[in-house]
Amino acid sequence: MRPEELELHTRLRPLKPLQPGPGSRTPSTGPAEKKTAFSKVLAGELVSKGEAADAPKAVAGVEFSAHAMTRLQERNVRLSSHSRQRLDHAVQLAERKGSVNTLVLMDDTAYVVSVKNKKVITAITKDAAVENVFTQIDSATIV
Repeated sequence: MRPEELELHTRLRPLKPLQPGPGSRTPSTGPAEKKTAFSKVLAGELVSKGEAADAPKAVAGVEFSAHAMTRLQERNVRLSSHSRQRLDHAVQLAERKGSVNTLVLMDDTAYVVSVKNKKVITAITKDAAVENVFTQIDSATIV
């Protein structure tokens, strides 16, 4: 039997968006307010669970891609707040020189960073580096 030969015997009804029940009040918030509120709640939860100190997501302006986060976790790399500040400073230096993608060499770890987005694209430790070749970078910053 071909799909065009099938007949639907039940009539489908369109779905309606979920409406608040009677007596419930929800303040009207815009997308920016919702994002800010969510960020505050998430930050509060991470602090209360003690996870904020280990999560190098957005400290001093530098963020980490999901790929970089995975690499850091696989290689047991923990960034202290001082190391995060050094990384952010390295990105600022590269930005001043007009860099687009920089290789930041810090301690025993190399970070490939998109300077424009201020985002760590990937991270590799000295022990995990196989060929020691980094491509698609236009600068190197050593801190």
